[in-house]
Amino acid sequence: MHQHYAHHGQLTRSPNGFLGGVCEGLAQRYDLPVGLIRLSWLISVFFLGTGVLLYLLLWWIVPRANALPIEPSIWGRDEAGRPQAPLARTQGDRMFLGVCGGMARRWQLDPSLVRLGAVGLAIISLGSSVLIYLLAALVMPSSTELAADQVSRL
Repeated sequence: MHQHYAHHGQLTRSPNGFLGGVCEGLAQRYDLPVGLIRLSWLISVFFLGTGVLLYLLLWWIVPRANALPIEPSIWGRDEAGRPQAPLARTQGDRMFLGVCGGMARRWQLDPSLVRLGAVGLAIISLGSSVLIYLLAALVMPSSTELAADQVSRL
């Protein structure tokens, strides 16, 4: 019997699936039969040719459900008084420089989907969006820098 992992609707890889648990994680996240996801993947491999690349990309980007990175941060309040995460690069939930993880945390989005969007944008823009990503990494403080600054103000 497989254990179902869920983390606030976040896309995760299943620790029980075949080849990294990508298909099973997608099936659990979107409440679809895992066989349908695997069949769709096989069709994309044989007819569209992009299935292998997409699978490897998801394997790299999507964290395992039983190994989600947790990073404490000091949240502020928005104009309406609601809690809001700071806009800062993440240290624990990062794949490259932490920009996508920080943006996802700030706007409470799924970090895997933000990363997929960034990769898609990089492909569509023929790499020019990578410069924007690198600029964001230079401008955004890291979560540890931001926390240290907030603690020093106390």
